[in-house]
Amino acid sequence: MQKFITRSAILAAVAALTVVGGGVATAAGATGGVGVQPVSAPIQSGAKFDFKNWDTCQLDKVYDPDTGLGTCMTVIMRDGNLRVGNLDVQIPDGSLMIAGGVAVPEPDSQVFVPAANDGKFGVYSTPITVPGGAFGTGSSEAFGPTAIQATVEAVALPSVQVYNLAVQLPVRLKLSNPLLGNNCYIGSAANPIQLSLALEDAGVAEWISTNGPDVPGGVWPQATHTASNFTVPTASGCGLFGSLNWAVNQRAGLPSGGAGNSLSTTSSVYNAAGWELE
Repeated sequence: MQKFITRSAILAAVAALTVVGGGVATAAGATGGVGVQPVSAPIQSGAKFDFKNWDTCQLDKVYDPDTGLGTCMTVIMRDGNLRVGNLDVQIPDGSLMIAGGVAVPEPDSQVFVPAANDGKFGVYSTPITVPGGAFGTGSSEAFGPTAIQATVEAVALPSVQVYNLAVQLPVRLKLSNPLLGNNCYIGSAANPIQLSLALEDAGVAEWISTNGPDVPGGVWPQATHTASNFTVPTASGCGLFGSLNWAVNQRAGLPSGGAGNSLSTTSSVYNAAGWELE
């Protein structure tokens, strides 16, 4: 009976978030425009946003069966644009994913828990081509020795908020190029790029639990987030003994103060309560 009541309370809270925005709707009154749209009909099995891969979630560390609290959550970026200094980089579909679980040890506390021993803080990314390459021209972008790939790497645990879908992500950018070597970074663990992605619009939510017992939870398939005015430090480790740090700084316009730096994304946010995955 206690678990039934707890589950009912959780479902009521989720419904409140979905229909009226919960805390997000309250924030909208002050900032304008932010809100969560009503749930539409469930998506069909095999549709684009089906999701079955919850194995990144350590359920034993996330879910508390006594309180019924704890959520498995995955954020997959479907599209986006990163502006840093002189760089303007388009983010391809699926090139960045945050996956794990969110424990609730205290009523006002949410703690992100990544997969065990993943070494990535629950943040998984693939290299993105830097437009213009080393010289800022289309020809250098495609030419091997001057082409540059950038990979987002988390340097600490992100914060993923279940109730307002916000994400805080401390990262560094690894730049890959034959001349730059394997240790060329913008940002570091001691001095990361701090991306505070605030929810702009959650879009329309879809329940996917009705697709079958193996597909629990729900998804916000087109949640939009923005981060702006974050600072970006100078490069380090580029070239032999850092001999090309200056070149990277010049090409990227680093260091770069907050003004003009921005990240805008459209993401699919998957969410399943722990009791659905027991």
